[in-house]
Amino acid sequence: MAQSVPSLPVCGDVPVNRINKEPPNVVTVDGLKDLLDKGWELCIHCDAEPELRGPQWHGRWYFFGIDPQSPANWAALVTTRALRKAGSSSEKSTVAEYTFREIRTLTTVTTLCKELGFTISAAPIIKGESIIVDGKSNS
Repeated sequence: MAQSVPSLPVCGDVPVNRINKEPPNVVTVDGLKDLLDKGWELCIHCDAEPELRGPQWHGRWYFFGIDPQSPANWAALVTTRALRKAGSSSEKSTVAEYTFREIRTLTTVTTLCKELGFTISAAPIIKGESIIVDGKSNS
């Protein structure tokens, strides 16, 4: 299944439309936590205009880690799935497929911000806009 990729740069000069979905430009939640602990910044990009459905805001957000000392160093949050190579039943024949982690509700944005150690949650609510989230807990 093809996945849409944000087509606009986020948080400055990060060329999201050119992500190759391979390390070091991709990280899991644990990898993003490590980068944030090293002083990287959390960038949240809105890729779909949010709409209110009942009590919940639905849209599409992507999370990125960006090195503030060198914005050319960045990583997109992804999920990984183990795929078996065709025709092989060996456990060693699995490969990782990276898929951009789409955050589809503001509640999930808040949950992920908390999981990453932030004391505040924020998200852009206009398609194409990005923000740097501050307020990381020092504990």
